Amino acid sequence: MKKKILSIILVACMVAGMAVGCGSKSEGSDKNTTAKSESGEDDYVVQIAQGPALCSAPVFIAIINGYMEDCGVKYEYVNSENQWDLMAGGKNDINYGLLPTFVQRIANGYKMKIVGGAHFGCINMVATDASGIQSIKDLKGKNVGIPGGMGSDPAILLQRMLTAYNINITDVNLQVFDNADLATALQEGQIEAFVSWDPYATIVSEYEGNHLIFNQSDDEMTKDEYCCVFGFSDTLVEDHPEVAKNYVKALSMACDFISENPVEAAKLCYENGYVADEDYEFNGKLLESYRYKFNYEDAKASFVDVTKDLNDLGIITLNKSADELADETFVNAGQVK
Repeated sequence: MKKKILSIILVACMVAGMAVGCGSKSEGSDKNTTAKSESGEDDYVVQIAQGPALCSAPVFIAIINGYMEDCGVKYEYVNSENQWDLMAGGKNDINYGLLPTFVQRIANGYKMKIVGGAHFGCINMVATDASGIQSIKDLKGKNVGIPGGMGSDPAILLQRMLTAYNINITDVNLQVFDNADLATALQEGQIEAFVSWDPYATIVSEYEGNHLIFNQSDDEMTKDEYCCVFGFSDTLVEDHPEVAKNYVKALSMACDFISENPVEAAKLCYENGYVADEDYEFNGKLLESYRYKFNYEDAKASFVDVTKDLNDLGIITLNKSADELADETFVNAGQVK
């Protein structure tokens, strides 16, 4: 059992942030930014670069279930963790990920349009039973691990929650680890709690002697705040609005399928090589907890809230209001006429 859990941990770590071998699929011809078919339809080929993270399931399900073809979207897919660099270089049309990362990059000048939200919470916090920690309110004076640094999405969420509970960040001993080392640090007593992405955090919480102290998807402060969003390239949105509209439709269909069939969605992602973890029953439960639903307005409101908090924390510096940044960034591509 211990061996199985450790193997799942390894896979979870790789899914969260490391390169994992994954079968690639593609459809369509070489990218052509201007060509029209004889019927006058836009023949633009959407470039999709996406790593194998579990919560990226809508991107994968849209391909696997044929929603791209159903909606008339031609595409080329590559398994890559470098989606941001590829979009900046004109070789990727969709970024998918957590709001704090999007806010930081956009506030620093990254060019992209957000077209909607995908799902709610996929960041959790774990503590040992021996620590006596039952909630975020108990973290004052404790040793708490964060993955990567203060600018990582889990670390930002923790800072936001500490502030919400009127706990000074300096009153918590935050320690930086590689994400894969957090479980060991917890087990060895270097830290008493940590915050991380799923599925890693949830898996570690199920070790004997550990428990969850915060679940982003059901905590009253965060359960209605979008966690992950879809970002389209300016080229796709501005030069190919009908293609963008159709892609939004395909992604929305994928979100609906995941919401209604979370275990089946996890199984399809694994069997088609998009996710490395074979435990699709467990992953399906995680997908179910994220409450997938494509939405534009609520995602925009979540963007504003996160932007305000990051500005207050000094993580970003704005020369405009959060609402103004949201108005510049969000495009309701699904409503193009």
